[in-house]
Amino acid sequence: MHPGYLLACMGRAARDGSGLVLVVGSMGLLYAGIAQLRMHDYLASMLLLGTGLSVLRAGVELLRPTLGE
Repeated sequence: MHPGYLLACMGRAARDGSGLVLVVGSMGLLYAGIAQLRMHDYLASMLLLGTGLSVLRAGVELLRPTLGE
């Protein structure tokens, strides 16, 4: 097996893994934002939801080459 091929496979796996971690983490942030809404803390909720959507977008950008457009 060619060393460059193995390195490319490891790079793709690292990108896919980090994209998956970001998507799962963003779901946690979005859940926390909804929980803050229940407590009527609107500023914290808006900040958490904005951060969650931004992290979700970053995770989707990392997963885009794997999943296709």
